[in-house]
Amino acid sequence: MAFPMKLLNDGENVILDLRPHWGRMVGSGLALVATLVIWIWAATTTDVRILEIAMPLITVYAFLRSLRSYLHWVNESFTLTTERVIHRTGVFQKISFEIPLTRVNTVSAQQSWMGRLVASGQVSIEYSGDQTRREFQQFPQPTLIQKEINHVIETLRRN
Repeated sequence: MAFPMKLLNDGENVILDLRPHWGRMVGSGLALVATLVIWIWAATTTDVRILEIAMPLITVYAFLRSLRSYLHWVNESFTLTTERVIHRTGVFQKISFEIPLTRVNTVSAQQSWMGRLVASGQVSIEYSGDQTRREFQQFPQPTLIQKEINHVIETLRRN
């Protein structure tokens, strides 16, 4: 889902338009696969009646959790433009948070050892205003995001 061009200001261009890292969906996806495997195992090797009733319900629950996780993933974006950072979330209602780059003080990136393996991490932006810090969890290549934000800020300061 690309950032809608109609939401850009005159002369503003998109530099980065990212979704959260795919790793955010792994837990619910694995739970669904495990549920299906247990259901198939229970259906082929046991005659326990309660499993015939419970497993479809548990599978539907796991499927709905996976669908919810996917919908949240596909409807969240982190966009860096030449003027601002925009974070949009929401499946049925959109919540948009914008930080003008002129108000950004510090940008930091953090990765755990597992995050380094899968190229995922957290980007923190410290800015002037009411809230002083905003953290964006599980986005791909957090050091690249940090580098790009700093590059755009330096370009703005030179002009």
